[in-house]
Amino acid sequence: MIERARSVGVALPIPSLPSRWAIGDLGPAAYGFAAQLAQAGIRYWYLLPWGPTAVALDNSPYSALSAFAGNPLWISPELLYAEGLCQRRELSSLRGYSPWIDYELVLRERSALLLRCFAQSSRWRVLEAELERFWQEQRDWVEEWALFALLRELSGGKPWYQWEAPYRERHPKAVAAVRRRYARQLRFHVWVQLLFFRQLRQLAAWCRRHGVELIGDLPLFVAHDSADVWAHREYFLLEPDGELKEVAGAPPDAFNPDGQRWGQPLYRWETHQAENFRWWQRRLEHALQYVQWLRLDHFRGYVACWAIPAEARTAATGTWRSTPGRDLLRTLQRRWMPLPLIPEDLGSITAEVELLRRDFGLSSMRVLVFAFPDPASSPHAPHTFGPECVAWTSLHDTPPVRGWFRHSSEQARRDLWRYCGWRVPERAVHRELLRLALQSAAWLVMVPVQDICGFGEEAQLNRPGTQQGNWRWRLPLGMPQRRHWDIVAEMSALYGRRG
Repeated sequence: MIERARSVGVALPIPSLPSRWAIGDLGPAAYGFAAQLAQAGIRYWYLLPWGPTAVALDNSPYSALSAFAGNPLWISPELLYAEGLCQRRELSSLRGYSPWIDYELVLRERSALLLRCFAQSSRWRVLEAELERFWQEQRDWVEEWALFALLRELSGGKPWYQWEAPYRERHPKAVAAVRRRYARQLRFHVWVQLLFFRQLRQLAAWCRRHGVELIGDLPLFVAHDSADVWAHREYFLLEPDGELKEVAGAPPDAFNPDGQRWGQPLYRWETHQAENFRWWQRRLEHALQYVQWLRLDHFRGYVACWAIPAEARTAATGTWRSTPGRDLLRTLQRRWMPLPLIPEDLGSITAEVELLRRDFGLSSMRVLVFAFPDPASSPHAPHTFGPECVAWTSLHDTPPVRGWFRHSSEQARRDLWRYCGWRVPERAVHRELLRLALQSAAWLVMVPVQDICGFGEEAQLNRPGTQQGNWRWRLPLGMPQRRHWDIVAEMSALYGRRG
Protein backbone atom coordinates (compact mmCIF):
# COMPACT_ATOMS: atom_id res chain seq x y z
CA MET A 1 0.00 0.00 0.00
CA ILE A 2 1.49 3.35 -1.01
CA GLU A 3 0.65 6.59 0.75
CA ARG A 4 0.90 10.28 0.00
CA ALA A 5 2.78 11.47 3.08
CA ARG A 6 4.36 14.93 2.95
CA SER A 7 7.69 14.19 1.31
CA VAL A 8 10.60 15.49 -0.73
CA GLY A 9 12.16 13.92 -3.80
CA VAL A 10 15.22 14.72 -5.89
CA ALA A 11 15.46 14.28 -9.66
CA LEU A 12 18.77 13.06 -11.07
CA PRO A 13 19.18 10.69 -14.03
CA ILE A 14 21.63 7.85 -13.50
CA PRO A 15 23.86 8.94 -16.45
CA SER A 16 24.28 12.36 -14.80
CA LEU A 17 25.79 10.92 -11.62
CA PRO A 18 29.43 11.94 -11.00
CA SER A 19 30.76 8.40 -11.18
CA ARG A 20 34.42 7.52 -11.74
CA TRP A 21 33.84 6.95 -15.44
CA ALA A 22 32.66 8.87 -18.52
CA ILE A 23 28.98 8.28 -17.70
CA GLY A 24 27.03 7.78 -14.49
CA ASP A 25 26.01 4.21 -13.64
CA LEU A 26 24.38 1.99 -11.04
CA GLY A 27 27.57 1.57 -9.05
CA PRO A 28 29.25 3.33 -6.10
CA ALA A 29 28.26 6.87 -7.14
CA ALA A 30 24.59 5.82 -7.13
CA TYR A 31 24.88 4.31 -3.66
CA GLY A 32 26.74 7.38 -2.44
CA PHE A 33 24.04 9.68 -3.78
CA ALA A 34 21.29 7.53 -2.23
CA ALA A 35 23.11 7.67 1.12
CA GLN A 36 23.13 11.48 0.91
CA LEU A 37 19.40 11.47 0.20
CA ALA A 38 18.76 9.24 3.21
CA GLN A 39 20.89 11.38 5.49
CA ALA A 40 19.03 14.52 4.40
CA GLY A 41 15.65 12.88 5.05
CA ILE A 42 14.70 12.85 1.36
CA ARG A 43 12.30 10.04 0.60
CA TYR A 44 12.29 9.77 -3.20
CA TRP A 45 14.78 9.63 -6.05
CA TYR A 46 13.37 10.16 -9.55
CA LEU A 47 15.53 8.41 -12.15
CA LEU A 48 13.83 9.26 -15.48
CA PRO A 49 13.27 6.43 -18.02
CA TRP A 50 15.87 3.64 -18.17
CA GLY A 51 15.34 2.31 -21.70
CA PRO A 52 18.26 1.85 -24.15
CA THR A 53 19.01 5.08 -25.98
CA ALA A 54 20.40 5.70 -29.46
CA VAL A 55 22.82 8.33 -30.72
CA ALA A 56 20.64 8.75 -33.82
CA LEU A 57 17.74 9.73 -31.52
CA ASP A 58 19.84 12.24 -29.55
CA ASN A 59 20.16 9.75 -26.69
CA SER A 60 16.70 10.71 -25.47
CA PRO A 61 15.28 8.39 -22.79
CA TYR A 62 11.85 9.35 -24.16
CA SER A 63 12.70 7.80 -27.54
CA ALA A 64 14.04 4.51 -26.24
CA LEU A 65 14.78 1.43 -28.33
CA SER A 66 12.58 -0.64 -26.00
CA ALA A 67 9.74 -0.11 -23.55
CA PHE A 68 11.12 -2.96 -21.41
CA ALA A 69 14.89 -3.32 -21.79
CA GLY A 70 17.40 -1.46 -19.64
CA ASN A 71 20.18 0.79 -20.89
CA PRO A 72 23.48 -1.15 -20.97
CA LEU A 73 25.37 2.13 -20.44
CA TRP A 74 24.03 2.19 -16.87
CA ILE A 75 25.81 -1.06 -15.95
CA SER A 76 28.54 -0.37 -13.40
CA PRO A 77 32.05 -1.58 -14.34
CA GLU A 78 33.04 -1.42 -10.67
CA LEU A 79 30.25 -3.80 -9.67
CA LEU A 80 31.26 -6.13 -12.50
CA TYR A 81 34.80 -6.12 -11.10
CA ALA A 82 33.54 -6.68 -7.54
CA GLU A 83 31.72 -9.82 -8.71
CA GLY A 84 34.70 -11.13 -10.65
CA LEU A 85 33.12 -10.51 -14.04
CA CYS A 86 35.94 -8.28 -15.30
CA GLN A 87 39.57 -7.64 -14.41
CA ARG A 88 41.28 -4.53 -13.09
CA ARG A 89 43.20 -3.96 -16.33
CA GLU A 90 39.86 -3.75 -18.17
CA LEU A 91 38.74 -0.96 -15.86
CA SER A 92 41.97 0.94 -16.42
CA SER A 93 41.17 1.13 -20.15
CA LEU A 94 37.97 3.12 -19.53
CA ARG A 95 37.95 6.89 -19.82
CA GLY A 96 37.53 8.76 -16.54
CA TYR A 97 35.01 11.35 -15.39
CA SER A 98 33.98 14.05 -17.85
CA PRO A 99 31.45 16.84 -17.17
CA TRP A 100 29.68 16.11 -20.48
CA ILE A 101 28.70 12.68 -21.76
CA ASP A 102 30.26 11.65 -25.07
CA TYR A 103 27.72 8.97 -25.94
CA GLU A 104 29.53 7.83 -29.05
CA LEU A 105 32.71 7.11 -27.09
CA VAL A 106 30.90 5.60 -24.12
CA LEU A 107 28.90 3.27 -26.35
CA ARG A 108 32.09 1.93 -27.97
CA GLU A 109 33.83 1.53 -24.61
CA ARG A 110 30.99 -0.18 -22.78
CA SER A 111 30.08 -2.48 -25.67
CA ALA A 112 33.69 -3.65 -25.87
CA LEU A 113 33.90 -4.13 -22.10
CA LEU A 114 30.72 -6.20 -21.90
CA LEU A 115 31.77 -8.33 -24.87
CA ARG A 116 35.14 -9.05 -23.24
CA CYS A 117 33.44 -9.99 -19.99
CA PHE A 118 31.06 -12.31 -21.77
CA ALA A 119 33.83 -13.88 -23.85
CA GLN A 120 35.51 -15.05 -20.63
CA SER A 121 32.82 -17.64 -19.98
CA SER A 122 34.52 -18.88 -16.83
CA ARG A 123 33.78 -15.52 -15.21
CA TRP A 124 30.04 -15.44 -15.69
CA ARG A 125 29.23 -19.12 -15.30
CA VAL A 126 28.39 -18.30 -11.66
CA LEU A 127 25.37 -16.44 -13.07
CA GLU A 128 24.28 -19.19 -15.44
CA ALA A 129 21.40 -20.47 -13.31
CA GLU A 130 20.26 -16.90 -12.69
CA LEU A 131 20.51 -16.18 -16.41
CA GLU A 132 18.28 -19.15 -17.26
CA ARG A 133 15.75 -18.06 -14.67
CA PHE A 134 15.80 -14.48 -15.97
CA TRP A 135 15.37 -15.70 -19.55
CA GLN A 136 12.32 -17.76 -18.62
CA GLU A 137 10.70 -15.09 -16.45
CA GLN A 138 11.23 -12.28 -18.97
CA ARG A 139 10.83 -14.30 -22.17
CA ASP A 140 7.84 -12.28 -23.41
CA TRP A 141 10.11 -9.28 -24.08
CA VAL A 142 13.76 -10.23 -23.67
CA GLU A 143 13.90 -12.66 -26.59
CA GLU A 144 12.52 -10.06 -28.98
CA TRP A 145 14.86 -7.42 -27.57
CA ALA A 146 17.91 -9.67 -28.00
CA LEU A 147 16.94 -10.46 -31.61
CA PHE A 148 16.28 -6.79 -32.37
CA ALA A 149 19.56 -5.64 -30.80
CA LEU A 150 21.53 -8.28 -32.71
CA LEU A 151 19.93 -7.52 -36.08
CA ARG A 152 20.47 -3.82 -35.50
CA GLU A 153 24.17 -4.51 -34.94
CA LEU A 154 24.42 -6.75 -38.00
CA SER A 155 22.83 -4.00 -40.11
CA GLY A 156 25.44 -1.48 -39.01
CA GLY A 157 23.03 0.36 -36.73
CA LYS A 158 20.31 0.96 -39.31
CA PRO A 159 16.72 1.30 -38.03
CA TRP A 160 14.65 -1.85 -38.50
CA TYR A 161 12.49 -0.37 -41.26
CA GLN A 162 15.64 -0.09 -43.40
CA TRP A 163 16.73 -3.72 -42.91
CA GLU A 164 16.61 -6.32 -45.65
CA ALA A 165 13.05 -7.50 -46.21
CA PRO A 166 13.33 -10.96 -44.55
CA TYR A 167 14.45 -9.37 -41.28
CA ARG A 168 12.31 -6.26 -41.54
CA GLU A 169 9.22 -8.41 -42.11
CA ARG A 170 10.29 -11.07 -39.59
CA HIS A 171 10.04 -13.97 -42.05
CA PRO A 172 9.98 -17.13 -39.91
CA LYS A 173 12.73 -18.95 -41.82
CA ALA A 174 15.04 -15.93 -41.74
CA VAL A 175 14.46 -15.36 -38.01
CA ALA A 176 14.96 -19.06 -37.24
CA ALA A 177 18.23 -19.05 -39.17
CA VAL A 178 19.47 -16.05 -37.17
CA ARG A 179 18.53 -17.75 -33.90
CA ARG A 180 20.54 -20.85 -34.88
CA ARG A 181 23.58 -19.07 -36.31
CA TYR A 182 23.89 -16.39 -33.64
CA ALA A 183 22.70 -18.26 -30.56
CA ARG A 184 25.69 -17.14 -28.47
CA GLN A 185 25.31 -13.48 -29.47
CA LEU A 186 21.62 -13.60 -28.59
CA ARG A 187 22.54 -15.05 -25.23
CA PHE A 188 24.96 -12.15 -24.76
CA HIS A 189 22.17 -9.59 -25.13
CA VAL A 190 20.00 -11.44 -22.61
CA TRP A 191 23.00 -11.61 -20.25
CA VAL A 192 23.47 -7.82 -20.53
CA GLN A 193 19.83 -7.31 -19.54
CA LEU A 194 20.30 -9.62 -16.57
CA LEU A 195 23.27 -7.50 -15.45
CA PHE A 196 21.28 -4.28 -15.79
CA PHE A 197 18.21 -5.39 -13.88
CA ARG A 198 20.29 -7.22 -11.32
CA GLN A 199 22.16 -4.01 -10.51
CA LEU A 200 18.96 -1.94 -10.55
CA ARG A 201 17.23 -4.39 -8.21
CA GLN A 202 20.17 -4.33 -5.80
CA LEU A 203 20.21 -0.51 -5.77
CA ALA A 204 16.44 -0.33 -5.22
CA ALA A 205 16.65 -2.81 -2.33
CA TRP A 206 19.53 -0.87 -0.71
CA CYS A 207 17.63 2.39 -1.06
CA ARG A 208 14.48 0.89 0.45
CA ARG A 209 16.41 -0.39 3.46
CA HIS A 210 17.67 3.16 4.03
CA GLY A 211 14.30 4.88 3.66
CA VAL A 212 14.59 6.01 0.03
CA GLU A 213 12.20 4.90 -2.72
CA LEU A 214 12.79 5.11 -6.46
CA ILE A 215 10.41 6.82 -8.88
CA GLY A 216 10.54 5.61 -12.48
CA ASP A 217 9.01 6.97 -15.67
CA LEU A 218 6.52 5.51 -18.14
CA PRO A 219 6.88 7.37 -21.46
CA LEU A 220 3.62 7.38 -23.38
CA PHE A 221 5.33 6.68 -26.70
CA VAL A 222 8.19 4.49 -27.92
CA ALA A 223 10.58 5.17 -30.79
CA HIS A 224 9.69 4.05 -34.30
CA ASP A 225 13.05 2.29 -34.29
CA SER A 226 12.32 0.11 -31.28
CA ALA A 227 11.99 -3.57 -30.54
CA ASP A 228 8.35 -3.06 -29.60
CA VAL A 229 7.33 -1.54 -32.93
CA TRP A 230 9.37 -4.07 -34.92
CA ALA A 231 7.99 -7.09 -33.03
CA HIS A 232 4.39 -5.84 -32.61
CA ARG A 233 3.52 -3.72 -35.61
CA GLU A 234 -0.11 -4.55 -34.99
CA TYR A 235 -0.01 -2.24 -31.94
CA PHE A 236 1.04 0.85 -33.92
CA LEU A 237 -0.31 3.01 -36.73
CA LEU A 238 2.04 2.15 -39.59
CA GLU A 239 1.96 1.74 -43.33
CA PRO A 240 2.13 -1.86 -44.64
CA ASP A 241 5.89 -1.45 -45.23
CA GLY A 242 6.45 -0.32 -41.64
CA GLU A 243 6.77 3.38 -42.43
CA LEU A 244 4.92 5.93 -40.35
CA LYS A 245 1.40 7.17 -41.09
CA GLU A 246 1.32 9.85 -38.42
CA VAL A 247 3.67 10.85 -35.64
CA ALA A 248 3.17 12.16 -32.13
CA GLY A 249 3.92 15.68 -30.98
CA ALA A 250 2.47 18.78 -29.37
CA PRO A 251 0.50 21.66 -30.93
CA PRO A 252 1.90 25.16 -31.40
CA ASP A 253 2.00 27.34 -28.29
CA ALA A 254 3.60 30.55 -27.05
CA PHE A 255 6.96 28.80 -26.59
CA ASN A 256 6.92 26.76 -29.83
CA PRO A 257 5.06 28.50 -32.68
CA ASP A 258 5.54 25.43 -34.92
CA GLY A 259 4.63 22.99 -32.16
CA GLN A 260 6.80 19.98 -31.32
CA ARG A 261 7.26 17.07 -33.72
CA TRP A 262 8.44 14.16 -31.56
CA GLY A 263 8.36 11.58 -34.34
CA GLN A 264 7.12 8.48 -32.48
CA PRO A 265 4.32 6.35 -33.94
CA LEU A 266 0.80 6.55 -32.56
CA TYR A 267 -1.00 3.50 -31.23
CA ARG A 268 -3.54 1.30 -32.90
CA TRP A 269 -5.72 1.55 -29.82
CA GLU A 270 -8.42 -0.88 -30.97
CA THR A 271 -5.83 -3.69 -30.89
CA HIS A 272 -4.79 -2.81 -27.35
CA GLN A 273 -8.42 -2.69 -26.24
CA ALA A 274 -9.18 -6.06 -27.83
CA GLU A 275 -6.30 -7.58 -25.82
CA ASN A 276 -7.41 -5.92 -22.57
CA PHE A 277 -4.31 -3.70 -22.72
CA ARG A 278 -2.06 -6.71 -22.12
CA TRP A 279 1.09 -4.93 -23.36
CA TRP A 280 0.44 -1.98 -21.04
CA GLN A 281 -0.20 -4.21 -18.05
CA ARG A 282 3.09 -5.98 -18.69
CA ARG A 283 4.91 -2.64 -18.89
CA LEU A 284 3.68 -1.61 -15.45
CA GLU A 285 4.27 -5.03 -13.94
CA HIS A 286 7.83 -5.00 -15.23
CA ALA A 287 8.69 -1.48 -14.06
CA LEU A 288 7.06 -1.77 -10.63
CA GLN A 289 9.45 -4.54 -9.69
CA TYR A 290 12.05 -1.82 -9.18
CA VAL A 291 10.25 1.44 -8.31
CA GLN A 292 7.41 2.48 -6.02
CA TRP A 293 5.91 5.14 -8.31
CA LEU A 294 5.88 5.77 -12.04
CA ARG A 295 5.72 9.24 -13.52
CA LEU A 296 3.08 9.06 -16.26
CA ASP A 297 4.60 11.11 -19.05
CA HIS A 298 2.32 13.27 -21.24
CA PHE A 299 -0.88 12.51 -19.32
CA ARG A 300 -2.75 14.74 -21.73
CA GLY A 301 -2.23 12.00 -24.33
CA TYR A 302 -4.46 9.62 -22.37
CA VAL A 303 -7.42 11.70 -23.55
CA ALA A 304 -6.16 12.74 -26.98
CA CYS A 305 -2.84 12.81 -28.83
CA TRP A 306 -1.61 15.42 -31.27
CA ALA A 307 -1.31 13.50 -34.55
CA ILE A 308 0.95 14.98 -37.23
CA PRO A 309 1.10 13.72 -40.83
CA ALA A 310 4.35 11.79 -41.20
CA GLU A 311 5.44 13.89 -44.17
CA ALA A 312 4.90 17.20 -42.32
CA ARG A 313 8.08 18.97 -41.26
CA THR A 314 6.48 20.76 -38.30
CA ALA A 315 3.67 20.00 -35.87
CA ALA A 316 1.52 22.92 -36.98
CA THR A 317 -0.67 20.79 -39.28
CA GLY A 318 -1.54 18.20 -36.65
CA THR A 319 -4.95 17.34 -35.23
CA TRP A 320 -6.18 15.84 -31.98
CA ARG A 321 -6.91 12.07 -31.98
CA SER A 322 -8.98 10.64 -29.14
CA THR A 323 -7.43 7.87 -27.04
CA PRO A 324 -9.08 5.33 -24.70
CA GLY A 325 -7.14 6.44 -21.63
CA ARG A 326 -10.12 5.94 -19.35
CA ASP A 327 -10.48 2.31 -20.39
CA LEU A 328 -6.73 1.78 -20.00
CA LEU A 329 -6.59 3.29 -16.51
CA ARG A 330 -9.67 1.35 -15.46
CA THR A 331 -7.98 -1.87 -16.58
CA LEU A 332 -4.78 -1.00 -14.71
CA GLN A 333 -6.78 -0.05 -11.63
CA ARG A 334 -8.14 -3.58 -11.38
CA ARG A 335 -4.57 -4.75 -10.68
CA TRP A 336 -3.10 -1.75 -8.85
CA MET A 337 -5.27 0.14 -6.41
CA PRO A 338 -4.49 2.90 -5.77
CA LEU A 339 -2.71 3.46 -9.04
CA PRO A 340 1.03 4.02 -8.38
CA LEU A 341 1.13 6.74 -11.05
CA ILE A 342 2.15 10.41 -10.90
CA PRO A 343 0.80 12.16 -14.01
CA GLU A 344 2.68 14.86 -15.89
CA ASP A 345 -0.46 16.87 -16.64
CA LEU A 346 1.12 19.87 -18.36
CA GLY A 347 0.30 21.39 -21.73
CA SER A 348 -3.15 21.83 -23.29
CA ILE A 349 -5.16 20.59 -20.31
CA THR A 350 -8.87 20.45 -21.01
CA ALA A 351 -11.80 19.81 -18.67
CA GLU A 352 -11.85 16.21 -19.94
CA VAL A 353 -8.19 15.70 -18.98
CA GLU A 354 -8.80 17.17 -15.53
CA LEU A 355 -11.86 14.97 -15.05
CA LEU A 356 -9.87 11.86 -15.99
CA ARG A 357 -7.20 12.70 -13.44
CA ARG A 358 -9.72 13.38 -10.69
CA ASP A 359 -11.83 10.28 -11.41
CA PHE A 360 -8.80 8.04 -10.84
CA GLY A 361 -7.56 9.93 -7.79
CA LEU A 362 -4.26 10.92 -9.41
CA SER A 363 -1.91 13.75 -8.51
CA SER A 364 -1.60 17.01 -10.41
CA MET A 365 1.73 18.52 -11.39
CA ARG A 366 2.76 22.10 -10.64
CA VAL A 367 5.98 23.90 -11.65
CA LEU A 368 7.09 26.99 -9.77
CA VAL A 369 9.02 28.60 -12.62
CA PHE A 370 5.71 28.67 -14.54
CA ALA A 371 4.06 30.80 -11.82
CA PHE A 372 5.77 34.07 -12.73
CA PRO A 373 4.77 36.56 -13.97
CA ASP A 374 1.23 36.96 -12.63
CA PRO A 375 1.14 34.43 -9.74
CA ALA A 376 -2.30 35.73 -8.75
CA SER A 377 -3.87 33.95 -11.74
CA SER A 378 -1.44 31.05 -12.20
CA PRO A 379 -2.24 27.47 -11.09
CA HIS A 380 1.52 27.04 -10.57
CA ALA A 381 1.69 29.55 -7.71
CA PRO A 382 2.22 27.71 -4.38
CA HIS A 383 -0.79 29.25 -2.61
CA THR A 384 -3.06 27.36 -5.06
CA PHE A 385 -1.61 23.89 -4.39
CA GLY A 386 -3.84 21.27 -2.82
CA PRO A 387 -2.65 18.13 -1.04
CA GLU A 388 -3.07 16.15 -4.28
CA CYS A 389 -0.35 18.19 -6.02
CA VAL A 390 3.23 17.31 -6.83
CA ALA A 391 5.28 20.52 -6.91
CA TRP A 392 8.45 20.90 -8.97
CA THR A 393 10.84 23.82 -8.74
CA SER A 394 11.91 23.31 -12.40
CA LEU A 395 11.98 20.46 -14.92
CA HIS A 396 14.47 18.65 -17.13
CA ASP A 397 12.83 20.51 -20.06
CA THR A 398 13.36 23.97 -18.49
CA PRO A 399 16.46 25.79 -17.28
CA PRO A 400 17.17 25.25 -13.59
CA VAL A 401 15.65 27.94 -11.37
CA ARG A 402 18.74 30.13 -11.36
CA GLY A 403 19.05 29.97 -15.15
CA TRP A 404 15.35 30.72 -15.50
CA PHE A 405 15.68 33.77 -13.24
CA ARG A 406 18.73 35.03 -15.11
CA HIS A 407 16.76 35.19 -18.36
CA SER A 408 13.28 35.98 -17.02
CA SER A 409 11.43 39.18 -17.78
CA GLU A 410 11.59 42.17 -15.48
CA GLN A 411 7.88 41.67 -14.77
CA ALA A 412 8.45 38.06 -13.72
CA ARG A 413 11.19 39.15 -11.32
CA ARG A 414 9.07 41.90 -9.81
CA ASP A 415 6.16 39.50 -9.32
CA LEU A 416 8.46 36.96 -7.72
CA TRP A 417 9.88 39.56 -5.32
CA ARG A 418 6.41 40.74 -4.41
CA TYR A 419 5.28 37.14 -3.86
CA CYS A 420 8.28 36.35 -1.64
CA GLY A 421 8.13 39.65 0.23
CA TRP A 422 11.75 40.60 -0.46
CA ARG A 423 14.04 41.41 -3.36
CA VAL A 424 15.46 37.92 -3.94
CA PRO A 425 18.96 38.03 -5.50
CA GLU A 426 19.97 35.56 -8.19
CA ARG A 427 22.34 33.72 -5.84
CA ALA A 428 19.42 32.84 -3.53
CA VAL A 429 16.50 32.37 -5.93
CA HIS A 430 16.77 28.55 -6.14
CA ARG A 431 16.59 28.27 -2.35
CA GLU A 432 13.65 30.66 -2.16
CA LEU A 433 11.59 28.74 -4.72
CA LEU A 434 12.41 25.51 -2.90
CA ARG A 435 11.18 27.10 0.32
CA LEU A 436 7.93 28.17 -1.35
CA ALA A 437 7.39 24.63 -2.63
CA LEU A 438 8.14 23.01 0.72
CA GLN A 439 5.75 25.38 2.52
CA SER A 440 2.90 24.48 0.20
CA ALA A 441 0.18 21.88 0.73
CA ALA A 442 1.56 19.66 -2.08
CA TRP A 443 2.11 16.13 -0.80
CA LEU A 444 5.36 15.76 -2.74
CA VAL A 445 7.97 18.36 -3.64
CA MET A 446 10.36 17.32 -6.42
CA VAL A 447 13.55 19.27 -6.85
CA PRO A 448 16.10 18.64 -9.62
CA VAL A 449 19.58 18.31 -8.17
CA GLN A 450 20.55 21.39 -10.22
CA ASP A 451 18.23 23.47 -8.00
CA ILE A 452 19.81 22.08 -4.84
CA CYS A 453 23.23 23.21 -6.06
CA GLY A 454 22.11 26.49 -7.61
CA PHE A 455 23.27 25.77 -11.17
CA GLY A 456 22.22 27.89 -14.12
CA GLU A 457 21.07 27.27 -17.67
CA GLU A 458 24.28 25.39 -18.50
CA ALA A 459 22.89 22.48 -16.48
CA GLN A 460 19.61 22.12 -18.43
CA LEU A 461 19.21 18.48 -19.44
CA ASN A 462 16.95 18.85 -22.46
CA ARG A 463 15.92 21.71 -24.71
CA PRO A 464 12.57 20.88 -26.33
CA GLY A 465 12.47 21.39 -30.07
CA THR A 466 16.21 20.78 -30.49
CA GLN A 467 17.65 17.57 -31.92
CA GLN A 468 21.28 17.63 -30.75
CA GLY A 469 23.31 18.03 -27.60
CA ASN A 470 20.68 17.01 -25.05
CA TRP A 471 20.93 14.63 -22.06
CA ARG A 472 24.72 15.09 -21.77
CA TRP A 473 25.07 17.16 -18.57
CA ARG A 474 26.66 15.57 -15.51
CA LEU A 475 26.81 16.58 -11.89
CA PRO A 476 30.26 18.01 -11.06
CA LEU A 477 32.48 15.98 -8.75
CA GLY A 478 31.88 16.75 -5.09
CA MET A 479 28.40 18.15 -5.68
CA PRO A 480 26.03 18.64 -3.97
CA GLN A 481 28.18 19.72 -1.05
CA ARG A 482 27.26 19.01 2.54
CA ARG A 483 25.98 22.56 3.00
CA HIS A 484 23.50 22.05 0.14
CA TRP A 485 22.09 18.92 1.75
CA ASP A 486 21.95 20.62 5.15
CA ILE A 487 19.80 23.43 3.74
CA VAL A 488 17.35 20.97 2.20
CA ALA A 489 17.25 18.87 5.38
CA GLU A 490 16.65 21.89 7.59
CA MET A 491 13.84 23.28 5.45
CA SER A 492 12.26 19.84 4.98
CA ALA A 493 12.15 19.32 8.75
CA LEU A 494 10.78 22.82 9.31
CA TYR A 495 7.87 22.22 6.94
CA GLY A 496 7.08 18.67 8.07
CA ARG A 497 8.60 16.81 5.14
CA ARG A 498 11.69 15.10 6.54
CA GLY A 499 11.48 11.35 5.90
